[in-house]
Amino acid sequence: DRNCEHGLHVWFGFYENTFQLIKELYAARDPTVDWALKTWQDAVKPQNFTPIGMPNPDGSWATFPLTWPTNLGVPGEGGLLPTIWEVIETVGDFIILLLEGKEKASFQAIMAIAGPTPAHTEVEPLPERVLAAAMQLVRGLAEQVGDELRDGFDRVLDLVGWAHKTHGGTVAAGAHPQSAHGIVHDVIDIFFAVLRGVAKDIIVPNAPLVSLDEMEFCDWLLKHGADPKVIAHSSVIRAIYDTTFQYEEGDDTRRALAAGTGLGTIMRIVGTYKGSCMWLIQAGMGEVMVGPLYQHLVKTGVKFEFFHKVTSIEPGDPEDAMVSKVRFEVQAQTASRDYQPVKVENGMVIWPTEPHWDQLSGGSAMKAAGVNFESNWVNWPPAAEKVIEAEQDFDVVVLGIALGALKQLNPQDPSICAGLIAQSPPFANWINKTGIIPSMGVQLWSDKTLNELGWTQGKPALVSGPEYLNIWADMSPVLAFESGGHSPSKSLHYLTGTYSTQFYKQPRSATTTPAAAAADIRAQTVSWLNGEAKNWWPLARSGGAFDWSVLTAPSGVTGEARLDAQYLRANIDPTECCTLAAPGKSKYRLHAAESGFHNLILCGEGTAFGLTTCFEGAVMSGAAASRAICGSPEQIIGYDFLERKPSEGPG
Repeated sequence: DRNCEHGLHVWFGFYENTFQLIKELYAARDPTVDWALKTWQDAVKPQNFTPIGMPNPDGSWATFPLTWPTNLGVPGEGGLLPTIWEVIETVGDFIILLLEGKEKASFQAIMAIAGPTPAHTEVEPLPERVLAAAMQLVRGLAEQVGDELRDGFDRVLDLVGWAHKTHGGTVAAGAHPQSAHGIVHDVIDIFFAVLRGVAKDIIVPNAPLVSLDEMEFCDWLLKHGADPKVIAHSSVIRAIYDTTFQYEEGDDTRRALAAGTGLGTIMRIVGTYKGSCMWLIQAGMGEVMVGPLYQHLVKTGVKFEFFHKVTSIEPGDPEDAMVSKVRFEVQAQTASRDYQPVKVENGMVIWPTEPHWDQLSGGSAMKAAGVNFESNWVNWPPAAEKVIEAEQDFDVVVLGIALGALKQLNPQDPSICAGLIAQSPPFANWINKTGIIPSMGVQLWSDKTLNELGWTQGKPALVSGPEYLNIWADMSPVLAFESGGHSPSKSLHYLTGTYSTQFYKQPRSATTTPAAAAADIRAQTVSWLNGEAKNWWPLARSGGAFDWSVLTAPSGVTGEARLDAQYLRANIDPTECCTLAAPGKSKYRLHAAESGFHNLILCGEGTAFGLTTCFEGAVMSGAAASRAICGSPEQIIGYDFLERKPSEGPG
């Protein structure tokens, strides 16, 4: 009766295809049911406050209280994406908003004391006004070509450079790099470097963003004049990598983000959102999307066979370039043919965290043994083997298994695609040269409100906090959809981050791996709560450590044992690892119809779709698989964003 997630699922306002999907899904539901989430607006709601963590010199942490401006757009509605010029203008306007308020007041105070320089006869203009003039010039560049375009962009760079220098020499002068003034200056510094890079590498040569992907994002910023101190230490840079999970093997000291993919993702997040920059689902992802989607597919005639684990996907004759067989391990026999994974309770389609054991033959024994059929290290004998063959059983195979599960991660366990890898070099490169990232998730139910824990800034979705639980969101709205034998909680907190570990590479025979990872995550969580949680929840302290009594737990449970009533998860299964968008690797990613086999279509967030790992990428890749099979949908908003040249307009 608790919602259990892999981590924090955030939707951005640029998720055009995701929002289209949920709108179509909810509109097609049975109108006679009194749904708890009646519309898509009930299921996902704006989250505009996204503070950025900032480390202080004394080791404590503060926040930059970032609130995103809203606009009149509706995600999932309305035409094409903006042009690159419109994206630049939108980002510039956002920086102007950051400069206003106390930045403006501070600048005016400094100029009043210093007076005009000898070269000027009047007070210097405010940096935000100069940036506004630059964005006005940007607005006219869409119609320019050749020398006029280069000259116009040079004037834009001159103005942005002036604002950057003036801001750095006034309100940001002497400010601690992680102060509010320092953060704003970092944003301007990064924006200035991006504009220089876009001018030289994208606009002038009329090249797509993907052409930058051989370089690491920070290296590309340095190449175009970004301050090395900003690149090395800024919370703005950390926020980019933390949000996208782009650390090699989950290690936060090993940044690995391809420049074009990284820039394109940032442009989409900041420059193309509709309504609000960020949206949070109000219940579990299983209840908001997965369960309703399953019901809809069944209603439209899709048939499901559960508890089938693929063990081998085999090609036929090399000259045919076809998948000939797929082998399965049938993990469990259902008690009846019609296994029902979901149930409707209180107007919610409930997607369970584990099988309905009463619907499985021998289910009670499996439940007692704690069997996890989704685990790579499941220690339970299969019920049967099954083989399906081309032309007899299938025409087309859609390979939607997560990329990590297709890899050979250790010498003992061959890839389930070993035969395909041997026959198709592009397929082999895609699997072998695209990295994956383990992560962790922690959910804490509390008997205290945010204010009672000591957080007074409003409902947050915070990024770039202390590692490794560097992302935190108040998910208390989910409490309204949780029930059962638990005492009521006053707040609910999701924390997540990458997980620096090698556990995901352990052979399947190492069946103690999940327990070892769980123990490690628990130890890390205890350490983080005792050491770092005070930065966000200063009132949840007792004797210089975390006050475990603030956590909701059964009566009689005390101390650190109350943590065991929470939900902690090590996402080390190869199917659970995110995809790494490392420099020099995007060229190996494949589109839906590029497997090298006529009857094998690819989908999943490891394929090519022009973003870092995200929910929207999974939806776009599914649409691309459909298009490869039947030609529909004809257009997938944003799918080729990285591959379009500036002259080609929006995608």
